[in-house]
Amino acid sequence: MADFMTMILALTFVCGLAYFIFRVLLPRFNFDFKSHSMVRIVDRVTVDGRKSLCVIEVAGKWMLISVTETGVEQICELDADSAKIAELEIIKAKEEQNLNAFGNNVTEKLTKLIKRNQGGK
Repeated sequence: MADFMTMILALTFVCGLAYFIFRVLLPRFNFDFKSHSMVRIVDRVTVDGRKSLCVIEVAGKWMLISVTETGVEQICELDADSAKIAELEIIKAKEEQNLNAFGNNVTEKLTKLIKRNQGGK
């Protein structure tokens, strides 16, 4: 029974570590594995089931495009400097949100565990 509990504890630790690495650490480094491409999809928002708006960067120019099942259409060209600042603010907000969610989740689980060990409250 002790070996089984040790295995469950080790598995829980490894899963928690993997979650922490993929949800908290890797987004902070902002890896760009497609850095050799001239086209980069910066953000995508689904408007309807098969319709979405995308902000893309093509050779230093930023554009807002619509993507539907019938085709792709450029809506407008964006100011590159303003778009870069907005992208950095969005990345920062997402990082803070992920970190806060992770911290709150861990705190909540630890509180429940402590209460359970102190008398089953």
